[in-house]
Amino acid sequence: MRATDNSMNATEKNLPTVTFVGIGAIGLPMAHRLVSRGYDVAAVDPNPAARTRAEADGMQSFDDIAATPVSDIVLVLVATGQQLLDTVKAGTANRQVDHQTWVICSTVGPRAAKEAAQMLTESGAAVIDAPVTGGVPGAEKGMLRFLTAGEAAPIEALRDLFAVLGEVALVSDRPGDGQATKIVNQLCSSVHLAAAAEAIALATHLGLDPLKTVGIISGGSGASWFFDERGPRMAELGIVPDVLTRLAILAKDNGLVHEEAAEHGAHVPLLEAARQQYQRAAELGLLEADDSQIIRTYLT
Repeated sequence: MRATDNSMNATEKNLPTVTFVGIGAIGLPMAHRLVSRGYDVAAVDPNPAARTRAEADGMQSFDDIAATPVSDIVLVLVATGQQLLDTVKAGTANRQVDHQTWVICSTVGPRAAKEAAQMLTESGAAVIDAPVTGGVPGAEKGMLRFLTAGEAAPIEALRDLFAVLGEVALVSDRPGDGQATKIVNQLCSSVHLAAAAEAIALATHLGLDPLKTVGIISGGSGASWFFDERGPRMAELGIVPDVLTRLAILAKDNGLVHEEAAEHGAHVPLLEAARQQYQRAAELGLLEADDSQIIRTYLT
């Protein structure tokens, strides 16, 4: 059930009500931050374990958006474009949504976002295409970046909500452009993760202490955010780390970038080289492991 204190705070502060679809590794800490600031949040997830965690955090939970009360804001953080479209269809069927603002936080590609936006605007809802970057640490610390595309008025209206979760990077007024920008970001991310693993594996083959090598290179010209952040976990070769971000997420995004690049005739040889390592990770059964474990594709 929703925490009574949070509901009272939401009423006292006149905060908008929120439906949060997708209470996973990133969604749960995002929703938690909203609840902690007094927002009344209804959590939607087909996974019973996710709903249990949401309820323990003061949210009422549902397995389907169609069963939720009609809220002011719908935040969507699902895994695929089809899941987004299914959510939109269920969330707009047989209910008035002309006062709602939907925020697409998922990474699903421009095509799915544009289709979802069209369905929502035809139903009278406002739409903000705002895929997030920053991962689990960013969600927990309120330091996500929303790559935001849409009309200015609804974005401005949600300024306080976005401030709880991170920062807004304005892309354009066209839904789909946020997703396109995230595609560019994920090309960098998927390549940088693979490159970091390749470098640390090379250090191992050269007989160097991989953890010491990470410490020496981190912050220098040869490093990257992924090298600095994931490198220590990669270098501890005998330790299986807790899963902070599933490797499956970057593997999925690498595939999404591949599809978009092919559709638009973009030359992406570095992406394709990294793609081989994600395919190898799938063959080795590593996709549910922490994404740092892509290094095992270089050592196995």
